[in-house]
Amino acid sequence: MRSLLTLIIVGAIAFVLVGMYVAPSQPELRTWYLRNACEHLDKATPQICAPMRRAESGTPT
Repeated sequence: MRSLLTLIIVGAIAFVLVGMYVAPSQPELRTWYLRNACEHLDKATPQICAPMRRAESGTPT
């Protein structure tokens, strides 16, 4: 049970980190995150999707 909980927590952290650091440089992944995940991630903090929105609009970081 403890290993399952650890796996879920690590997966959630990886999902957020991919959204912050990998997705802004990958157009297809960025589009998916913006369309599907940012709606939910913005509830935690809008700063998670901010790099993707900047990359989408072409604003330099």
